[in-house]
Amino acid sequence: MILMPNNVEKSDLTKIISSLRQEMIQTGLKEGLTSKNTVEISQKLDKYIALYQVS
Repeated sequence: MILMPNNVEKSDLTKIISSLRQEMIQTGLKEGLTSKNTVEISQKLDKYIALYQVS
């Protein structure tokens, strides 16, 4: 579970999401879309996107 402080700005979440998206793409290209690392990054990305949507 990802816990975010109350004072996190949407712009910060946007930067984190963008960074994770790039990391997921690079890992997917290198290791495959179903690799453990790619899936873990994807799940982390999903959590940050959900946080963005409710913030």
